Amino acid sequence: MKKYLYLICLLCCCAFVSNIQVVSAQSSAPYVRVGLLQGVQEVVITANDDFVVKDVDNKVNYKFKKMNEVNIRQKDRTVYVNKKGKETTTLVVAVKDNAPVIVNGKRYRGNLIIQPHKAGLTVINRLLIDEYLYGVVPEEMPASWNIEALKAQAVAARTFALYDKLDRKHTKEGFDVCVTTDCQVYGGMDSEAATTNKAIDATKGEVIVYLNQPICSVFHAASGGQTDDSINVWNVNVPYLRAVEDKEEQSPYQSWAVSVTVDNLSKSIKNSYSDIGTIKEIDFSGLKKNPNKASKPQVVKFIGSNKKSVELTKTQLRSLLGLKSSNFTIELEGNKKAKGDTLKIDKADKKLIFKGSGFGHRLGMSQWGAKSLADKGKKYQQILYHYYSDVNIKDMYK
Repeated sequence: MKKYLYLICLLCCCAFVSNIQVVSAQSSAPYVRVGLLQGVQEVVITANDDFVVKDVDNKVNYKFKKMNEVNIRQKDRTVYVNKKGKETTTLVVAVKDNAPVIVNGKRYRGNLIIQPHKAGLTVINRLLIDEYLYGVVPEEMPASWNIEALKAQAVAARTFALYDKLDRKHTKEGFDVCVTTDCQVYGGMDSEAATTNKAIDATKGEVIVYLNQPICSVFHAASGGQTDDSINVWNVNVPYLRAVEDKEEQSPYQSWAVSVTVDNLSKSIKNSYSDIGTIKEIDFSGLKKNPNKASKPQVVKFIGSNKKSVELTKTQLRSLLGLKSSNFTIELEGNKKAKGDTLKIDKADKKLIFKGSGFGHRLGMSQWGAKSLADKGKKYQQILYHYYSDVNIKDMYK
């Protein structure tokens, strides 16, 4: 996720209860395996101290001096360490005194695991979870922000990493989390900042739990004044992802507008959903439900010239039109608003104006909202309890 996680959890959320086991506190921090690269034919490795490349299958150790460059490449089933090639399933790169390892010019803490696959090499960074967070939090939130907001981000990021690890969605690929917004953006040591490292260290071991399980602690850039409910975004009830007011939020996304002609929206609906002809009427009555009490998502109904209709959630409309968020209203050009629950349309060349606020899926913690609350004196625990419903913050390790 850099700052805006749009599709980060669409798959993992649906299994938030069934796949996760209860986690008890442990004395030491867990490790996490990060998938740095996949499907590459070669990778250049070096390190800030002497290092060894261990061929696990053949029990061979290749030793190298500090800053020696090693080219590891795959050809068919053979993996070459410089010019020495053997069939193997796993190489491990370890550096003396835990000095950083360098992969294609980028520095990382911990060790490397390199595995050949049909599509190419997979390069995995194995390190302690808080060392991983050092490279995550500054990618997800500006390191210059209030320390309490950074602490809230650190706890949310730690929780999300543990959730992903337990959810096992990348296990078949050989790692726990990826480096993209499908999990969390990870930049390694080159992304680290003193302020975010301080926030991570200050909250070491703290995890957000629901029924003693790490939650799917999604976050987004800005809610626009109210977060959303999981039923509207994922069409599933996640008890701790409820809509909450976010009136304190101040962000660059307070107001935005996008226009589209009735004809173009009709064509987009036809291409992606159903041919209803040209839109003649929009029914907003499906938006009246209280999001926290609804068993079905809120919907907007489009009625076409061929008497057919289609119901779309605001999330679907956001995706269809590339909108910044699902927090929007719809008007017809000329400031023509709906009468009651219905907006009548007489011409296909008229424009529909989507007026909105916020940025992202609006589930869980708003990052700009967290900043605003922190700037007003709220502690990170208060921020997290505001955005995630009926949860606890638990010390999972020391």
